[in-house]
Amino acid sequence: MDGPSSMLSAIPIDIINVRVTFKKARVPLLEAIAFRDKAEALREIRLLWGVREAVILQTCNRVELYLVASDGLSIANKAMEYLASRAGAMKDEALKAVEVSLNHDALRHIMMIASGLDSMVVGENEILGQVWDAYLEAEAAGATGPVLRTVFSKALKVGKRVRNETNISRGAVSVGSIAVRLADSILGGIDGKNILVIGAGEMGTSVAKALSRYRPNAIFIANRTYERAVKLAEEVSGKALRFDKLDEALIEADVVICATAAPHYILTHEKVTKVMANRSANKSMVIIDISNPRNVENSVREIKGVSLYCIDDLQPIIERNLEERKRSVEKAISIVEEELPILCRELKAQMIRDCISRLMMKVEETRKEEVSKALNMLGEISDRERQIIEDLSGILVKKLFMPLVENLREAAIKGDKEVVETAAKLLGLELFSIFEWSE
Repeated sequence: MDGPSSMLSAIPIDIINVRVTFKKARVPLLEAIAFRDKAEALREIRLLWGVREAVILQTCNRVELYLVASDGLSIANKAMEYLASRAGAMKDEALKAVEVSLNHDALRHIMMIASGLDSMVVGENEILGQVWDAYLEAEAAGATGPVLRTVFSKALKVGKRVRNETNISRGAVSVGSIAVRLADSILGGIDGKNILVIGAGEMGTSVAKALSRYRPNAIFIANRTYERAVKLAEEVSGKALRFDKLDEALIEADVVICATAAPHYILTHEKVTKVMANRSANKSMVIIDISNPRNVENSVREIKGVSLYCIDDLQPIIERNLEERKRSVEKAISIVEEELPILCRELKAQMIRDCISRLMMKVEETRKEEVSKALNMLGEISDRERQIIEDLSGILVKKLFMPLVENLREAAIKGDKEVVETAAKLLGLELFSIFEWSE
């Protein structure tokens, strides 16, 4: 029988983040890369690459993979090629836009995101829920494990702490609220206007609540699930619409803000052309599409009387928003940097616990097998003698391994890299690359 040292392979494990975001990619590229079925993509990634854990974080401004695997650089290269290949004819553009972070940098990145520091609209609140939803979706798909559970739980806590201890989220700090500000700027005011919001999810809710701070003539809420439209309309004193009544609302609307997760166009060139033909000749329409993928066909902008804007057009207002929040940003960054080494220590302690647990399970299996062999060799013995042998083997295991286990656990907590690595080599423990990071 093999001894404990051959039971577990001493393979370094990495935490990997591969991403394409608004910082280097415009909307058409992001929507080309976006996943339609994240659960299926997670299964495919884990099966093809041997990835242990995986989460896909996807919003209107980013498509990101978080992976736990051995040979991080190799997996990162595969993930880069995988994301870029999804862009089809835009593959070369995608390869230039894709970014990679490993281990320490990957942890910092997810905490920056949850804190609203990496968002197009700095300090936005929606991203915190989107981060946790991404983890829960991956968990439901059976793609997560103890490492990413710890990482995403910590990111959620840090995001909440940043919002509690700074003013980063005060004022118009969401893509939805910025879209409303854009409409207000374009029209010279939206008071007295008819506004149609398509979508009653997180983004649509953000838009509707931002609108309620103005005095429009009417707020129409359209959603495929009518009950959600009703609920949101009640919150903002608006009017809920069934989706089959959308054209009627479009005829009346001065502003249309699309904010759904639909994988297809809701407002096509044909539909909007028909709507405009039924409106007053001098009545124009502003359409703002903040969906990903886009819900409004790009050629709609060619229709007379229609002005179409998308997420990329929000940038000037976003830059003003950032200037207003510089002091809060500095404080938020300091919180992330303070929390980063704490997360590293939590991961180290967790990984050692998991390694020790697996080691002791293997040791126990070995003990039982060897005791069984010994009992077979002894032949007929009494129950008392059998119990003595069982007890003796258990005591020997505890006396031999427990001091070593306790010393290893203590060394891990103290960050004694040399002791941990030596023990890992002796026992065949599987160590994550986190033990190579400085804090």
